[in-house]
Amino acid sequence: MKSQMTTLWWFLNDRIYPRLQPLGQEASQREESLPKEEKLKYEAQVAALPDDEKFLAKCLDGCARLLEEEDAARRGVEARLTSIVGLSSIAGTIAFSGILALATGTLHIATNLLRFVMEIGALYLALQVCWAILASLRGLERRGYIAPRASDILPLSIEARAVYLRRRITLCATRLVDDRLQNKEKVNQMALAHCAMKNFVGGLIVFAVLGTSLALAARNPSNDLIHTLRNNHDLHEMLRGPQGPKGDPGPPGPAGEPFRKRPPPPPKKR
Repeated sequence: MKSQMTTLWWFLNDRIYPRLQPLGQEASQREESLPKEEKLKYEAQVAALPDDEKFLAKCLDGCARLLEEEDAARRGVEARLTSIVGLSSIAGTIAFSGILALATGTLHIATNLLRFVMEIGALYLALQVCWAILASLRGLERRGYIAPRASDILPLSIEARAVYLRRRITLCATRLVDDRLQNKEKVNQMALAHCAMKNFVGGLIVFAVLGTSLALAARNPSNDLIHTLRNNHDLHEMLRGPQGPKGDPGPPGPAGEPFRKRPPPPPKKR
């Protein structure tokens, strides 16, 4: 039951403000210890490699390919984050145009409750766009990747070939572990940006359906105005304005003869 409530809570939380679900204490400690365990593991494996230069060269090529794949994955994630920023600018234009339409009164909404719902919906769309842009910018921000220097690539003058290859393999393995940690943070931010954009699309559909329904209901605003004036006595009195005092009655008119039906006019001569 507790697990279901937690799942429901995070589902509702993602619909409003997407964020990463915090890990438990054991999972958090496990995440922190993984890089250290991986470093100890590959250092021991590199030290156990034979002095065969061909075999060491193959191991170095394999590590270099893994490093290139991780770099390609990083570029792919950054490209998606950049596209989300571009889509968010278009989505922001839609959201803010809806807010301006509500603010200037171009949308005729019948009741205050419906207008309040439309205003909250426009604010929700704007917030989701902001969350998507914020997550994308966090994913694209500068990170401390390990960049090899020339002294790390070039062999030393007194360094044997096997020692040089081991050092290069160790450097590649260290960079691979660090790059995966950095790219994981980028992927997390991309997931938050995608969640915010899905919220925006869902909210935009609801907003569009509600706005279309209100527009169809208010197709003839003049009739609604006439109906309101006829039924609202207070508004009718306010528009008529204050009435002055009643004047004195005028003199009676002359007594006329009783009404007699006039004879029809004679026909015209041709």
